[in-house]
Amino acid sequence: MRWAWPLAARAAYDLADAATATALLDLLDGYRPEQLAPMQRAERDLARARLIAADGGPYAGAAFAAAITGLRQHSTPYHLAHGVLDHAAYLLRVGHDQAAGAAVGEAAGIAERLRCPPLLDRAESIQPGRPRTAAS
Repeated sequence: MRWAWPLAARAAYDLADAATATALLDLLDGYRPEQLAPMQRAERDLARARLIAADGGPYAGAAFAAAITGLRQHSTPYHLAHGVLDHAAYLLRVGHDQAAGAAVGEAAGIAERLRCPPLLDRAESIQPGRPRTAAS
């Protein structure tokens, strides 16, 4: 579950399936905190931030900031880069192009160090000024 849950949550996000994303959050929320690995808690916080942002919630920025902090402390560079790109996409939607550009740059740097072309492609697709899809 440690590795499958973040993949399922990301798939739900990429498919704009809020019902499944919510059900996945409910699944983890059913566990006591000590039953979840720190990475799972960080990924849960990221999934929650994405839902808040999708709903236009006023606390999306704070939720992303907390989630990114958790990912920096408890996750892998790969998962961190995806979280940073999620935050960048949110920043672009709310008109913070400069901050989004910095986040994309960070994620692209991680992608290059990991030699991960799909992650680098995602970073390039979120550049400020480019048309975006709902999942980018």
